[in-house]
Amino acid sequence: MSTEQVQGTAYTFVSLGDLVVPSFRLNPAYFEQTFTEVEDTLRALGAVPLGRFIPDEHPDGSKGITYGQVGARKLDPRGSVRYLQVINIRETGIDFAIKPDRVAEGSHNDPPRSRVRPGDVLFTNNAFRDTETLLGRCVAVVDDLGKVNISQHIDRIRVAGINPFYICCFLKCKYGSGQIQRMMHGVDSTGISFGRIRELLIPVVSMELQQVVENQYVTMSKFHERGMAVKERLLQETRIAPGQYGEAINSLAMEKPAYRRAMHEAKARLDHLIAQLDAVIEKKQKSIKPYPR
Repeated sequence: MSTEQVQGTAYTFVSLGDLVVPSFRLNPAYFEQTFTEVEDTLRALGAVPLGRFIPDEHPDGSKGITYGQVGARKLDPRGSVRYLQVINIRETGIDFAIKPDRVAEGSHNDPPRSRVRPGDVLFTNNAFRDTETLLGRCVAVVDDLGKVNISQHIDRIRVAGINPFYICCFLKCKYGSGQIQRMMHGVDSTGISFGRIRELLIPVVSMELQQVVENQYVTMSKFHERGMAVKERLLQETRIAPGQYGEAINSLAMEKPAYRRAMHEAKARLDHLIAQLDAVIEKKQKSIKPYPR
């Protein structure tokens, strides 16, 4: 497979024996100035590929990047392993209640390589109809969630030499999301491959700044978890079916002031952190300011 630009339009060419044909995926948006300016700015800042911080294998034998099980999906309501899918990855954190699926421990759907632990970055590499806005979404795992695994459409990223909370927040900010948006207009697939993730440019900031990002992200996450506790309790007490996209449990949760307050606070804190990180990257300020009380 090769990619060429013909009269400003990106084509992907696929070789079929001696015949080379275009895949007919036209993506002029890939070359929009907004996207190219993001990458030009990052290169001027000395940003480096994220792959520099994703080893093929860590000292404990775990992979630097992997996805969940591939193939037949067999859910088990009595399974001891919670099973995350694309829709479970929300902007401020993980929402188990929106799709509370489980799989059997040690089953095909529970490969050891993709078990989740604190410090992991979870990145949605694909999406389906009505969930396209979830493509490229990421969260950093703050706490020990117990036995959790992921679908093949979520990448579990485990970095070394850089703070994972900084990585997650950067991917949400203007300069991270801009690169991801460009990939979504890319020239090969609507999904995002390991190679594409490794190519993402990351500015290397001080460890002190990275720690500030982590501290604010962890605090934000506590409010997210307060909201999720309300939703989980409602799910257990009412025995309501969440709905295909969680619409039933979401609607019920929105009736609770405690849920609305917690999620509003989480979103406001995340927005503040991302705006501050953008400003630091653009050198408009030297540090990330505390969230206003």
